[in-house]
Amino acid sequence: MMQGLSGQVGGQQGQQMASSGMPGQQGSEGGGGSVSPFGALQTPQTSQQLFQRTPPASRAVPGQFPAPGFPGIDCVPSEPLSPIEASFEKQVPLELSAQVRQFGYTIFAAPAGAFASIEDIPVGPSYVLGVGDELTIYIWGRVESVLPVKVDRNGEIFIPSVGKLRVWGLSFEKAEELIRDHLARVFAGFGTSITLGRLRTIRVYVVGEVAQPGAYNISSLSTLTHALFAAGGPTKQGTLRRITLQRGGRRVAEFDFYDFLMRGDKSKDVRLESDDTVFIPPIGPVATTIGDVKRPAIYEINGETRAADLLTMAGGAAPGGYLPRVQLQRFEGNATRIVKDFSLADFYQRGLAEANPSVQDGDLLRVFPVDSRLYNVVMLEGFIRRPGYYELRPGLRVADLLPRNELLPEAFMDRAEVVRLKADQSTEVIPFSIKDAWAGKPEANLELQSLDRVVIGSEFRPGSSVQIAGQVRRPGRYAIAEGERLSSLVERAGGFMPEAFPKGAVFTRESVRKNEQVQLEKFIQSMDQTLLAETAAYAGGEYGAGNLAGAQTLRQSLLRSLSSALTLGRLSIQLEPADRLRGTPNDILLEDGDSLTVPQYPTSITVIGAVRNSAAVLYKPDETIDYYIGRAGGVRQEGDASQAYILKPDGSAIFSFAKMRKVDAGDAVVVPLSLEAKIRWAPFIKDLVTIIAQASIPIGVIWGIMKQ
Repeated sequence: MMQGLSGQVGGQQGQQMASSGMPGQQGSEGGGGSVSPFGALQTPQTSQQLFQRTPPASRAVPGQFPAPGFPGIDCVPSEPLSPIEASFEKQVPLELSAQVRQFGYTIFAAPAGAFASIEDIPVGPSYVLGVGDELTIYIWGRVESVLPVKVDRNGEIFIPSVGKLRVWGLSFEKAEELIRDHLARVFAGFGTSITLGRLRTIRVYVVGEVAQPGAYNISSLSTLTHALFAAGGPTKQGTLRRITLQRGGRRVAEFDFYDFLMRGDKSKDVRLESDDTVFIPPIGPVATTIGDVKRPAIYEINGETRAADLLTMAGGAAPGGYLPRVQLQRFEGNATRIVKDFSLADFYQRGLAEANPSVQDGDLLRVFPVDSRLYNVVMLEGFIRRPGYYELRPGLRVADLLPRNELLPEAFMDRAEVVRLKADQSTEVIPFSIKDAWAGKPEANLELQSLDRVVIGSEFRPGSSVQIAGQVRRPGRYAIAEGERLSSLVERAGGFMPEAFPKGAVFTRESVRKNEQVQLEKFIQSMDQTLLAETAAYAGGEYGAGNLAGAQTLRQSLLRSLSSALTLGRLSIQLEPADRLRGTPNDILLEDGDSLTVPQYPTSITVIGAVRNSAAVLYKPDETIDYYIGRAGGVRQEGDASQAYILKPDGSAIFSFAKMRKVDAGDAVVVPLSLEAKIRWAPFIKDLVTIIAQASIPIGVIWGIMKQ
């Protein structure tokens, strides 16, 4: 992305600086060092190491997703929010909080190895020679020689037979002319070529709001941006737009880093000289853009800036941004916060100045999304092969929307409906005959309007039928063929809606319901007889008459509640999408009268039974029974927490080690009553087991009765 951003600190130069007595330097074989403003010696660095230092702790961690603020840099902020970011984050909705990050600073967090060394960059004719630069003079012709020369501390080079030449302060082009001119005075019939070898290093200072302020030894080819990268860049409290270069006690340049970040413009990135100072002042006024913009972030504003300018800095509005209503939130007089709504569309389209207000420090510009609803459409749903949205073309009629080969076999041809939203937001249902629409009858072949819903129902046929309802794409009654299975029904109904909860599906079978009803009635009748016998057997026993009567009344009440609490005919199945259900034991054969209801995905856990407040509790993953019982107020005195169990949405129950099991969305936690002190259970259980064997009542049903 950028070329030539590594500093040069050669071993030879480090030795020369150490021998020259420059403050803060220690002679070290292999490299010089950088000095802090307080004179402390930093770790010596070679030219290859200068940009391989560990990024400052306040920077990003490389190798992660791109951070907001400078797309394309492979890192994200790892430090806490800056005070500026924290201030703006308080003003935005939670879902937009990730957008309030300061623009541009993450570029300095990239590892130094991402920037190429400038050691081998060709030197232009304008390069100014200084102490420490090395030149190589090639001479051929009558005289052939290769002369390496070096600019000494006096700014001179020595050429045999020519003498000393002062080149310090000359451009490379002028130095070439000077050397050729003096060689020509001594030799004749020769050619020359002069190249630069090892370049000198220069010392510059980077101070102000910078990550690592201090003195840096860098290549003489380095520019202002090279020094910034060497120092880790400005902190988020430092400016990116008013970086100054001071030389000889006066300001010689000011650099706006936004020119480079947004336009790639480095024309003002001046070359540094020894003893230059790069100063980063505190950050100036800032404003942020959030919402439907291409690059939401916090931007530093420099000079007069208007809403359109700020939006341009953010890359412009996203395709889904609604420019007729843009909102500016502002602090006024350090006392209140106000909102200004305006139409940037009026500025872009008609040039209205009042539609482009000025931006102040602390302003927040929000671009809202357009209405995501489709309006030039009609909706086709029901027993059709390809339901969904269709373009509302001019003159579109029902027959155009319903080709003959698109209807499913069970579609009801004699009646369909157009559901229309009227101007007063009420709904009008217009019935029509598909056959008449195909025949071109005006009363049936309706012209469609925006947002019309064309609903195709199913034809009910007597015999070989089943019902499917809830969260499927085409609910209704379906005729079934012999040997058809559950997966076929799910497939014909178009599969599940996105919000469907197959685990909670209720499948009932009429033949099972009838059989269970008969067995249940026999069970209740037998239990009544058992209770009468028990009354006679224990009338004079350890129970008093009052205790026994109370126990019998309670048990009779429990039995009578069975008919209203039990869903008869339900088969416990594990429902899945048709392709995964097919071929499994749950892909059962369908029978006439079967019914399948697929509920919506639940978000709660139901807690019922002997708790202080039976309620639905918001589902939280990985929580146990105890958490949900606690949210329902805890167990009542007469409750038996040790016997709590989980009732799954498919009708199955978990009794053993229930408190150690994971609770899933849609489950019910049941806390039963403790009847140990009220009922003598031994005779009751003995008779109950006998009745179960005779009546073939499912054990789960009986357990439900006992735990009421």
